[in-house]
Amino acid sequence: MWLKALISLLMIQYLAATCNVCQSASKVACHNETTFSICYDGEPSYDLLSCPKNFYCTDGFYTCYQNADPVCKSEEDTTTTEILTTTTTDIPTTTTTEIPTTTTTEIPTTTTTEIPTTTTTKGPWNADDICQQATKSTSYENEDDPSCTTFIKCTVSTDGTHSTKITSCPTNQYFSTSLKVCTATKPDGCVEVTTKAATTTVATTTTAKTTVTTTTAATTTAEPWSAEATCLTITKSTLFQNKDDPTCTSYLYCYVSNGSATALIKKCPTNEYFDISSKVCGATKPDYCT
Repeated sequence: MWLKALISLLMIQYLAATCNVCQSASKVACHNETTFSICYDGEPSYDLLSCPKNFYCTDGFYTCYQNADPVCKSEEDTTTTEILTTTTTDIPTTTTTEIPTTTTTEIPTTTTTEIPTTTTTKGPWNADDICQQATKSTSYENEDDPSCTTFIKCTVSTDGTHSTKITSCPTNQYFSTSLKVCTATKPDGCVEVTTKAATTTVATTTTAKTTVTTTTAATTTAEPWSAEATCLTITKSTLFQNKDDPTCTSYLYCYVSNGSATALIKKCPTNEYFDISSKVCGATKPDYCT
C-alpha cells in the first residue's frame, strides 16, 4: 500500500509542477488544458485567456497548438491492478485449523507520451486568421495597435460566414483583453501614439535696385537611417529591415492607425533571422547578416 501512496504523491507533484508555472519559451503559464495567462517577472498574471477551438496550451513558443498534448492536464492516466489470492486449508482432525494466506500484488502502469518538436516560421500577425478560428461573434486584441485604442471585432453569421472589422474605442479609453471591452484604464505595455508633422521653411528674398548674384555650390549629405523617418513614408502597416541591426535578429514594424505611423522594433524568435525578401523571420540566416 505504501508504494501506491508514493505513486499518488508523485503524480500530484507532477501536476503541480506543470500547471500555473511560467514557461521559459512563451513567458505564459497554463492553468488548464485550454486556458493560460501572461507572466510578469516570472509570476502568472491570472488574466485568463483561452486557446481557439481544438487548440491546447503547451510549453511551445506560440503557446496554443492545434491537437497538441497540453502541459497542464486535468488528470493523469494511472492504472493500478490488485491481485488478491486467498488459500484456505481445512485439516479434518479433532481440531479444525484454518490457515488463511493472502498475497496482494500492486502493479503500477505508467504511460509516457513524447511530444514531437515542431519548427514553425512566424509571419506577421493577421486579424483575419484569428477571426476564422472563432465559433461565435467576439472581440480580440488588435496586436498591430501598440496604443490599445482599437480592437478586432469578429462577427460569425448564422450561415457560418466570418467577417473582420477593426473598431476604435471611445476617446481616452483602451481595450481590455481580459474583459474584452473598452475601459478608461490603460493596460500595462500600451504606448501613446504621436503624429510627427513635417516642417516647411519658406525663404523670402528682397531685391534692391543694385542686384548682386552669387552662385553657391550645393553639397548634399546623406542623413543616417532612421526607423521613424522610414515609417513616415508608408500609408499602411508593413515590415522593414532594421538597418541598425546587422545580425538580422530584429526588424522594423511600421504600424499605421488613423493616418499616424508608429515605428516599433520587434525581435525574431530565438535562432531566427528577418529576411527582407519574404518579410518574415526564419531559421535561415541571409548572406548579408553578420
